[in-house]
Formats: sequence, structure tokens, C-alpha cells
Amino acid sequence: MFCCNDYAAALGVKAGQKHATATALVDGHRSQFLTRDPRAEAATLSRLQQWAYAITPTITLWKDNSLQLEIGRCLLLHGGLETLLERVHSDLDRRGFQCEVGIAPSREAAWLLAQNQHWLDAIPLPGVSIEARLESLPLLSIDEFERDITALAKAGIHTIGNVLTMPSGALRRRCSQAFCNWLDRLTAKTTEALADFKPAPEFSDTLWLGYGTNNQSELIPFMRDLLSHFCQFLRNTQLETSHIEWTLFPAQGRHLTLDIHSSDCHSEVTRWLEQSDLQLSNLPITDLIEGIELKACELRAGHHATQDLFLEAKHQEPLTQLIDRLRSRLGFQAVSRVYSRTEHLPEHCSYENSNEFESEASSTKTLKRPFWLLDTPQPISQRNNQLFWIDALEIIQGPERLEDCWWSHPTSRDYYIASSKSGQPVWIFQDRHTRCWFLHGIFS
Repeated sequence: MFCCNDYAAALGVKAGQKHATATALVDGHRSQFLTRDPRAEAATLSRLQQWAYAITPTITLWKDNSLQLEIGRCLLLHGGLETLLERVHSDLDRRGFQCEVGIAPSREAAWLLAQNQHWLDAIPLPGVSIEARLESLPLLSIDEFERDITALAKAGIHTIGNVLTMPSGALRRRCSQAFCNWLDRLTAKTTEALADFKPAPEFSDTLWLGYGTNNQSELIPFMRDLLSHFCQFLRNTQLETSHIEWTLFPAQGRHLTLDIHSSDCHSEVTRWLEQSDLQLSNLPITDLIEGIELKACELRAGHHATQDLFLEAKHQEPLTQLIDRLRSRLGFQAVSRVYSRTEHLPEHCSYENSNEFESEASSTKTLKRPFWLLDTPQPISQRNNQLFWIDALEIIQGPERLEDCWWSHPTSRDYYIASSKSGQPVWIFQDRHTRCWFLHGIFS
């Protein structure tokens, strides 16, 4: 028996019990026994490495079932060992994990302390050496070097303290070189260089509420916590994204999913939270939600824009935030942007795209054309060589000749800027084939 949940523990089940004992204790209750899944455990440890990257960059997997963090260089950053341990236990508990912590100057000693907390103090005491902390630990608690431990047992040596007091020459005559080197690493007499962890360009994290709720407002604090961790991960890795995905885990039934798209890549907690809150308010939740997962797989290198030196625009909302708010309220396809493309005829020079909002490269060619074009050009009447649209028009600039489609439907137009008596500038053209006049655009 490796571990059990709280319900089984309340019935008397404990880690380390045999299967028959655990079965007898839960007799008459609904129970389920699961075998260990190495792939799922490896995936969980990999996900926890991303969480631990917010604490220290030096993270390694140990014996395929442990995670080791080098914290000596970051204690000041986190406010000391006690504060750091509180954060570790709190973060892991909210993610649904129970952990055994061992702290020592070497990786081997930290693992032994974590595995044998019923024997030893896992947290170092002031002025107590690592040798003193390990001296009472049985050699049988070491899961390797079986031949060396057997040879030492025959000589009446059963604890690590007995081994550490042996003369170096006698120890090397009885034990292998590998075991002696391991003892040197255990007591931090020799150290090995560790490479910093390089996180993959993706993110996944889950928080469990500890209770069930179908109230959207109660989910917002948990979303904020996940987003804070996520955005810190983005800043640490110098990445950004324009898409995140929420998954809500109900007590029963199917999972609920929220896709959040942004008009640009960024790593701002408030923007992601505002969009998530707007979409969550429109999501009907009938079952009790017990957990929330945040995923982001489309991460890219961050491009940080320069900021105003005098902060003149600090009270102005960026256009991208307004776009994100509108799309969250009205729907992803409800807001689009007009882009230009290289065509001769004005009605073909622009198009709409709601999937991206990247800024266009500025064009060096400036044309005097209106922003507002009519869907279909309107005919303009002509009486005695005078053009009329609402009232008389006076041509003030032109012509600009545009020709296209000579291979199918030849088009040839002469465009002019005209003004009405009220002073409204308009954009008109004459079809050179039919000699008719049309209104195509209105200047703002």
C-alpha cells in the first residue's frame, strides 16, 4: 500500500499496509484500488517542475519519484527558509499533493531525510551538522549498494553514524569505490555541478478548491492565483502568448472549457483575468466545480514595447484591451480589423480579419482617399454639365485614373475629389466606358 485518500485514512488505512489489511478495513464501503502509473507520475513531476521554476532555476528529478530544488541561493529572495517552506506546502496542498520535505547540503542527504522523517529531523537545526543528523539512520534505509551494506552488517556496522566514524583506509578495504564516493557526496565533502532547468515552451497548472461551487464569482480568486503563477512563468522564461485555455472540473459530468484569445501577445495578469471573468459570467454552470486547470501551449518569444518616459499615456487604455473586452462580451468573431492589400480598384484594396490584430507596416505612399467607402457606388445625376448628389457638386481635385481587369471585365475610371455646397468632401469617379458618374466614398 503506497498511499490513500482522506476517506480511506479515516477508516484506518495507512501507507505501508498490505493489500489484504486495507481491504479488510474498507470492507462494506465503496473502495477502489489502483496500481501505480509511471507515465502519469512522470507527467506530474514534469508539471511540478514548471511550478518549482518560480522558486529556483535549479530543479532536478531524483530516482524518478522525487523533485529536488536547490534553494541555497534564493533564500533571501523568498524571505528565509521558514517562509519558503510555508509557500511550498501551501502551493502543493492547493494542487492536491502531499509532500515529504528533506533539507540538507547534499542531494543524497536531502533524499534520505525526506524518506525517513519518522527517524530524523528533515529541517536542519542551528549548529547541527549533517553527520549528526544522519548518525542514527539504519544502513538498510539506503536502497542501493546492497553488497557493501551486507558486508558492513557482518562486521557489526548497522547505522550511517558507524560508517562515518570508521577510518578511511578500513572503509575503503571493506567497501567499493562507488560507495565511498557516495558517502563523500552524502556529507558534502565533494559536490557535483547541476545544470539549470530549462522549461518547455508550454504551461499547465491545476488548483483544487477543496469544496464544490457553481458560483462563478467564487472561482475568480483561484483563476487569479493560477494567472499570477502563469504570468510569472512567462516573465521568467521571457515568453508571451495570445491564447489560454481554462478547464473546469465538476464533481460529475463533463469538463467545461473556456478558450480565451487576446488581440496581441502579452503576460499581464489583469488583462487575462478580465477576459476570463467576462466569458465565465456567460458560461452556465449547473454542477459543482471542484478544480480549475490553466493551459497555454502557444508560447512565443516576448517582444517588450518601449514605455513612455513621462507616462503621458498611463491613463489611456490601449486599443488592444478595448478589443479584447468587446470580443469577450460579444464573441470572438464580432470584432474584426480592416487590412489593406495591393490592388488597383478601391473596393478590392481592403479586407476584414477577426483572427489577428497585428499592426501593419506603414506605407510611404500617401493617397488622398476616404476611409469610408460605399458597398456599392451610387449613381450621380448630371444636368447641363453640373453634377448633383443631394446638392450640386464642385470638383476640387483630380483626376486619378485607375484601370484593372483588362483580361476579363475591363475597368477604367477617373477619380475626383468633389465638394458639396455644405462643404462635405466626397470621392467620385467617371466610368470611361459608359461616361456615367458615381459616388464611391465620403471623407470624414
